[in-house]
Amino acid sequence: MVLIPAFFGLSPKDKPILHAQLFDMVYYGHGFTWTELYDMPVWLRKFYFKKIQDAILLKNKNQADENKKASRQTKMAKPSIRTRK
Repeated sequence: MVLIPAFFGLSPKDKPILHAQLFDMVYYGHGFTWTELYDMPVWLRKFYFKKIQDAILLKNKNQADENKKASRQTKMAKPSIRTRK
């Protein structure tokens, strides 16, 4: 016998995933409120989440490239030590 819930909502295991996504979008999205995101259609929320994720990944990649470039350009000069004769 299979029990079918009366409400076809989220299962308890899915709720932390949803709320983690909402938190990330409020924190990194800079402009979304929790209520806006919670009431937003799922397809639209997924679209914005992907856009924010792509922007963060691109920013991190660019920062890593800049760090590599800076580390290649930075060379420490040897101190000039003169010995007396």
